[in-house]
Amino acid sequence: MIMRKFFQYVLMTVTAMMVTSCASDMDGALVKTDKSRTQFVVGDFPAFRDSQTRTVGTEDGGKTSWVDGDEILLSFTSKILGEQRATLTKTSSGWEIKDSPIYMREDEAPAVKALYAPNYEWKDNTLSLKDGTVEGTGEYIEVDCDVHSADEIIVPFNNATRNYSRLRIATIKNEPITVGTEYFTPVAGSREDSKEYSLTSDNNGNVFLYGSFVKNSTVTIKYNGTYLANHAFTGTTENGKSYALDATVISENSTDDIGTAIANKIADDKTNINLILTSEADENVFENIQYGLMGASNGTINLTVMGCKKIPSSAFKHFTMLKSITLPDVEEIGEYAFANCTRLQKVVLGNLKKVYGNNDSGGIFDGCDPQHYIDLVLSNDQKVMRGKEIEDGRYCWTPDMENYNNSMYHKSQKFLDYDFKSIKCGYQTYP
Repeated sequence: MIMRKFFQYVLMTVTAMMVTSCASDMDGALVKTDKSRTQFVVGDFPAFRDSQTRTVGTEDGGKTSWVDGDEILLSFTSKILGEQRATLTKTSSGWEIKDSPIYMREDEAPAVKALYAPNYEWKDNTLSLKDGTVEGTGEYIEVDCDVHSADEIIVPFNNATRNYSRLRIATIKNEPITVGTEYFTPVAGSREDSKEYSLTSDNNGNVFLYGSFVKNSTVTIKYNGTYLANHAFTGTTENGKSYALDATVISENSTDDIGTAIANKIADDKTNINLILTSEADENVFENIQYGLMGASNGTINLTVMGCKKIPSSAFKHFTMLKSITLPDVEEIGEYAFANCTRLQKVVLGNLKKVYGNNDSGGIFDGCDPQHYIDLVLSNDQKVMRGKEIEDGRYCWTPDMENYNNSMYHKSQKFLDYDFKSIKCGYQTYP
């Protein structure tokens, strides 16, 4: 028994000496990778290839160079030391490790990966989205690094390739918009049947999505609930290419500017025209709109006019180029407003408070055939409109207390004494 205990003691002592020796050897083999020792040589930032031949909005090629404050996420994988994470930050003096120092063995070069992904960070040693960011709204470029020694690590971003594309949406400057997608795969994410992004455009009026679109993928752009553009992809987007979608809006800077801006859109074969007018836009503005649209073919233009609350009499009379018109903010419409718009197929209106004219007597759709050709979309808040003569001899429709949605007039597809092909109000569409 005594001899057995003696040998156990000797064995424990030898084992302890061996562990201590190994630990000492291990410590001696380790080197610390930090700003005082290691130079990180980072290649130039890779540019996107532009797929567009025509200018859409204000061009933006995206990031082209590194700037102070840029971060690169590093992962070190060693067979002996395991996984280590660090953040490399660009400073005026170069690239420096931001976190705790990384340790390397002198006799083993670890596998090092570098990731530029401004929406992501290391959190508890795990790659995580930063608070307030959404996948698919930022770059995600990954490269394998060359480890020459603990003194020099090459980060070859100049040779990087992207496994995704970029969609630039040109729209209103510095405004929140809603982007709806179908069958879009955001970079570093999974394909979703449908998703909505709440984004704010930059000073150039651009917002971006990063990922892949396949054939029949769609993108829909809305501003304050009003549709600005939609697009269906006819094929899969190419990796490393930048695409552009026109959801631009023409503002009422002056009556001359607006007509010229519209004419330029028409000359560029654009058929979706989005305008923002003042709430009291007058006849001169609408004359310039008509001037701008003169070059368009019949039944080709989808016109959206936001901001405007009052449509003057005859404002769109004889606008045969109109295929659809959307007036989300309109409250008052004058006589003959859409008279003889014979190619009109869809009309979207705001919550109406006054409409002048009666069917076949100054009515807003006189000379059209709404019963066979026009789908009418009304505000969810629209009330039933009642018509009567007012003091100056004009016929005027005004709302009563009854909701139009699901009323007898809705079910019979009648509004302002006109019959329509269909009428949508609220969640109900008739027929």
